[in-house]
Amino acid sequence: MRLPLLLLAAVLAMAFDLGGYPLFDPDEGRNAEVAREMAQTNDYLLPHLEGLPYLDKPVVYFAAAAGVMEVLGPTETAARLPAFLFTIVSIVVVVRFGRRRWGSDTGWLAGLALATTPLVVAYARTTIFDSALACCTTIAIIAFWEERPILPWAAMGVGALTKGPVALLVPLITLIPYSLLTGRPVRRLFSVAGIVVFAMVALPWFLAVSHRVPDFAHYVFVRETFERVTTTRFHRTAPLWYYLPIIPVAGFPWIVPALARWKNLRWAWVGRRVNRYAQDTILLACWVLGPLLFFTLNKSKLPQYVLPLMPAFALAAARLITRQASELGGGIAAGRRTYAAIAASVGLALASLTLWLPAPISLTPAERGAIPLTALALGVALLISAALVWQAGRADRPRPALGIMGYALVVITVPLVSSRLLAAVGEDRSAATLARVIQNIGGASADVVGVGAFPTSLPFYLRRMVPVATANGRELTSNYIADHYEQFLALPGSPLEPPDAWRERLARCSRPTVFIARANDARIRAALEPHLLLLAVEGQYAAYGPCAASSAR
Repeated sequence: MRLPLLLLAAVLAMAFDLGGYPLFDPDEGRNAEVAREMAQTNDYLLPHLEGLPYLDKPVVYFAAAAGVMEVLGPTETAARLPAFLFTIVSIVVVVRFGRRRWGSDTGWLAGLALATTPLVVAYARTTIFDSALACCTTIAIIAFWEERPILPWAAMGVGALTKGPVALLVPLITLIPYSLLTGRPVRRLFSVAGIVVFAMVALPWFLAVSHRVPDFAHYVFVRETFERVTTTRFHRTAPLWYYLPIIPVAGFPWIVPALARWKNLRWAWVGRRVNRYAQDTILLACWVLGPLLFFTLNKSKLPQYVLPLMPAFALAAARLITRQASELGGGIAAGRRTYAAIAASVGLALASLTLWLPAPISLTPAERGAIPLTALALGVALLISAALVWQAGRADRPRPALGIMGYALVVITVPLVSSRLLAAVGEDRSAATLARVIQNIGGASADVVGVGAFPTSLPFYLRRMVPVATANGRELTSNYIADHYEQFLALPGSPLEPPDAWRERLARCSRPTVFIARANDARIRAALEPHLLLLAVEGQYAAYGPCAASSAR
């Protein structure tokens, strides 16, 4: 079959309607706004949010998105495009490596598997740093695998400028156990030239920012790294088994053939020091188990943290499926029954979703209207996929091409059938509609202030700063800004205002002003309602105003 064409179809599906739905708050809205301010000010060194230093994440993704916004303007497409492009680079790296290591078909199939993995597709379409980090760790691990001493350290340097020290940890926690298990010297990983290249890539930005913000080093290494890993202060704690249900969904469907011959790990263990194929199996296992152990012990847990593990599953699945095995049905028969049973069961459940979807579940009317058709389409895709894989692995007539199409079909379908649902979720989790209401009512002349509330995408859609009356600055979702609240509150023109400053704005009202409150904040809304009109309740926020001098009196 034409694997490159199928891979192209998967990439085009991944890109489908990339900017067709609003930015999801808080992460996408905040990251897009940081990039917009970077493009607006041309300060590509120090990220800012609302004009304040935003040092919770390094500079690479913000700079990439800002560069795209210089060309395309501040749009959803521009904000998401870097994540998509980093994913494409990861796919290209996996394809090239697989072709060199195991043959052309394996390489193309590994790229297809990576491009049709749910977690990869989801974060290729999200304004967040994990696709860039996964790209860097993939390059580093593969370059180490091929014993290229300088490239992996350069990739880890870019990764460190994307998401911090975890960019070093993922490759090293993969390669060090692998080296120990296969009898390779660990010191070969730490070439002097490689470390020098890492310093040349990562240190200039770190030193430049430290010069402008003297406490930056302490914040990065103590607050954002050590405390995030060892404490529960970041409110992302979860049980040790947190990733057990996430990994199968994140790596579906390719995780099924990837693990279909897991019993061969015993053989790989025996031959790990002398057999190249066994060594490859050990490395893929270390690529999954090493980082997974760290993320499991880490006090801060999120689903996207396991994104760097997905290339290992893609390579393992491709290697098994294309392997010239002696058993009937070849590699496509591996896991055939398991996959067909899972896909058919989930497909039937989704196709009948309207019969069992819990009525009390918290959904907007638009979401509730979009879910049935999306679920039905995905359910049908899963049922077709199950049938294709089942038929392809028949012992009397194996058809690998049919099975590969079956595996790829489901995730290729997801972006094509979910546009309406994503738009509905975006309207609920974004300030796009709120911004349109404000612009229609007050135009560009009306001020906007958050009253203990800050929709992170609102400045992005309004193209200007949104002050917020806050007791601690946490509404901006920046630990650095919250940690320095008193300092930033005292700055002239600061977007942070004392928690009751909005009352003075309302009483004085020298300019028309729209007040934003949390939709569930009954106290603040009760204080606003006697004086102002309710403009809109959109998602988690309510807008009141605009005030005018006469209404204030």
